[in-house]
Amino acid sequence: MPKDPQLDRIRRRRMRYAERKLKEAQQRLGRAERSILHWSRILADLRYERTRAIQPPLWPEDETTVDN
Repeated sequence: MPKDPQLDRIRRRRMRYAERKLKEAQQRLGRAERSILHWSRILADLRYERTRAIQPPLWPEDETTVDN
C-alpha cells in the first residue's frame, strides 16, 4: 500500500494541533490548581483570624494580675 504524502501532512498537522491543545489544557489545569491552593490558604487565614478575634479569654483578667 503506497503512502500518501497528503495524508501524512494531515496527520502531522492534527498531531501538532492535538499536542498544542493538550499542553494548553495542562497549563490551564496547573493555573487552576495554583489558584485553588492560593485562595484556600487565604480563606484558612481569614477563618483563623476570625476565630482568634472572637475567642474569649481562658481565665478572668483579675486572676492573672493577682498572681504576678
